[in-house]
Amino acid sequence: NEEKPKPFSKVLIESIEKVNELQKQADKAIDELAIGDSKDIVQTMIKMEKADISFRLMMQIRNKILQAYEEVMRMQV
Repeated sequence: NEEKPKPFSKVLIESIEKVNELQKQADKAIDELAIGDSKDIVQTMIKMEKADISFRLMMQIRNKILQAYEEVMRMQV
């Protein structure tokens, strides 16, 4: 039973959704810290860093996709 690979578009959408979810978790942790519901600044910082790193990675992947697209467009004459 071979599993079919996911289409690239589905992988991309799932990745964007994951980045969005990490951003939401970081925002929630910041809000909880600000209003006093949480005193765990370490976990808040970790969530913020995870969100930041995942966003930067997504942007780098986006840049590489755009570069590849531009290269393909240059090849077509």
